[in-house]
Formats: sequence, C-alpha cells, structure tokens
Amino acid sequence: MPLTTADIGIQLLMDSTVSLQEIEARITARVFAAVHQPERGPAVRAVLERLLAVLDATSPDGVI
Repeated sequence: MPLTTADIGIQLLMDSTVSLQEIEARITARVFAAVHQPERGPAVRAVLERLLAVLDATSPDGVI
C-alpha cells in the first residue's frame, strides 16, 4: 500500500525529532566536557559552525 502525504509527513516529523534529540544530546555532552576542559571549546564551536553551515547550504530559497 502506498504511503499518503500525511504518512510521509508524520514519518519525517518523527525522524527529525529523533535526529534533533540525538544532536542535542551529543552537543550537550561536548559542551559539558568543554566546560571542564576549556581546550575543547574551539572544537565544540567548530562543530556548531559546521552544523549551521550545512543547514545554510542545504536550505532551499533561504528557508530556515
């Protein structure tokens, strides 16, 4: 049975929620580690910059 537009939308929302939770957990862990080891701070900032750059580069028509 083919997926409906609603099915696809729900799956996309579920996938994005899981991905965002994983990204948040990993970034939070890196930040907490950097709080105790400040030399890790630049690497954490670089990861954040790269994540934002990927979002910017893949945003159609400037959609956030």
